[in-house]
Amino acid sequence: MTDDGRADHGARRPVPLRPLGALVDERVSGLQARYRNNLSSGVSDLAALRRASTAEPGADPRTWELTLAGIPTPAGAGDEPTAEERAAHAALTLYAVHQQSQSLPMHVPGQGLGRSVRTLGQHPGAEAAVRRRFEALGTAATFAELLQHARGLIRQLRSAAIPLDYGQLADDLVALQSPAYAPRVRLRWGRDYHRARSAETGPSPSAATKETA
Repeated sequence: MTDDGRADHGARRPVPLRPLGALVDERVSGLQARYRNNLSSGVSDLAALRRASTAEPGADPRTWELTLAGIPTPAGAGDEPTAEERAAHAALTLYAVHQQSQSLPMHVPGQGLGRSVRTLGQHPGAEAAVRRRFEALGTAATFAELLQHARGLIRQLRSAAIPLDYGQLADDLVALQSPAYAPRVRLRWGRDYHRARSAETGPSPSAATKETA
């Protein structure tokens, strides 16, 4: 994180960002810097995005510059949002919900969803409920259902002041709309969650025995 509140774009990510993720990362980083520096444009943009969090992409003209500008529209695209427009709108509005009333940055490059959710589950008595919601997110049958579960998790992450990488989330949300790529995202989420869990508990007794043998 830089001194002005922008995300450090050199931060290590396990998966390089695709063009949409890079655009969302830059846009969220700029918004985050303006909000944390208490600039009126940052405060008003964050409020507009929060109000649009349950709306369709493009439904609120006040968010067009943030959620639609710069996203290529394929030739022949109809009046329905593209997968990239849905993902950008979702990532930016979820970030706005996450950052609300938070002084710390809630967009942190390299902080994947699995890792963030595992940190959330460390709170006393929270693990089972958090894991169920995370599993429901991963098995959602529609994008609308996925967003419903995502909003619930984001509100919990906000309450616990746990950040998330919104550039990576945007790329994940695009991939989850494709039957060919969705399993890869779910696999990475599961790996990240259980890798973080293993790091908390340390090596297994058998592994510790081998190390001291």
